[in-house]
Amino acid sequence: MLLSYQFVPPFCPQPDCPMHYEGRHPAKWYRKDGHHDTACFGSVQRYLCKHCDHSFSTQSFSLDYYAKRLVDYEQIFRQLRSTVGIRDLARNLEISRGSVQNRIFRMARWSLAQHCLAGETLHVNEDLAFDGFEGYTRSKYFPHHLNILIGMQSQFFYAMDFTTLRRKGTMSAAQRLYRSFLDQRCRPDRKGVEKSICRLAEKIACLCRRSSKDPLYLYSDDHQAYPRALYRNHNLSTLIAEGRVVHLHSKSTKEPGRGNSMFSVNYMDRQLRKDMVNYVRKTVNVAKNVCCLLDRLCIYRMHHNFIKPYRENSPKSGITHGSLAGCDMGWMNNLLARRFVHRPFASLLPLEAGERGIWFRLFNTPMKCGGEYLPKYARG
Repeated sequence: MLLSYQFVPPFCPQPDCPMHYEGRHPAKWYRKDGHHDTACFGSVQRYLCKHCDHSFSTQSFSLDYYAKRLVDYEQIFRQLRSTVGIRDLARNLEISRGSVQNRIFRMARWSLAQHCLAGETLHVNEDLAFDGFEGYTRSKYFPHHLNILIGMQSQFFYAMDFTTLRRKGTMSAAQRLYRSFLDQRCRPDRKGVEKSICRLAEKIACLCRRSSKDPLYLYSDDHQAYPRALYRNHNLSTLIAEGRVVHLHSKSTKEPGRGNSMFSVNYMDRQLRKDMVNYVRKTVNVAKNVCCLLDRLCIYRMHHNFIKPYRENSPKSGITHGSLAGCDMGWMNNLLARRFVHRPFASLLPLEAGERGIWFRLFNTPMKCGGEYLPKYARG
């Protein structure tokens, strides 16, 4: 989207510049530096920062920075949360799969930024539950755990982390031989679940410090790695020792319905199976890339928390998962009214370890040679 020609630069987009911050700036910290013509956006005004001598333009603050074609983000957003695959989107919009993936990449960073900022307004007043949601990437030889943290009453999707697992269960002799062959090239970390939950524990510790509940009850199923992972995180283990966090565990399949302490996690599992094309039972739309899967999950999380009604039977009630969790929905609705317009900057966001992994594409895809491609404009 083309920003207005009268647009006033809010800050210098260079992370190392002393003018790279939000808020009041000294007068005349920049000057106009001509313009350039583009086929997509017309004439674009350029500026020069007087402190770092780097030039930038109005498009430097647009979500369409570096884009060469205008695509309707709202169409992608509506279809993506309705079990539509990448190829379907490309056919519906009459663009290439690469263009669809590029726009999803941009939308994911916007969604991740808004989730981080909304999290700063949260004062948790409910208990939490976490569990590993299992799917697979590329093939069934590479299952994964999407470890999710959900609010017990609001079903607010607080955080997620990812780890690849080794295939388990009953296999034929040929399948075991093939798994051994794959292990020589790409064997998942034996303690992947424990390390993933340890990263998630840092987010739990941050939420507990802002919580009005004392103690805060943390529910999970009886996975053996969960207690070790929680105590492995120094901040959370300190809170547990002080009695401010109490970890309880039970079987997630023990009682169906709201009587189960893991109901909120089971509810989120069902939503993902229903709405995310990569998680539909017996789907042919298997995720090929871990980072691209996490991008789509970031967009879906933003929709689930702040746009989807708390209950589908009451769509006009105005109650969302975010409002029940205690988010400032007046401020959030103003952001959502201008969604997918402005470019977020990682250097100005309070990203946790798992969120930084998603933003900078640090999660590895099994059997993929080389690192993930990260565009230059996403590093700011």
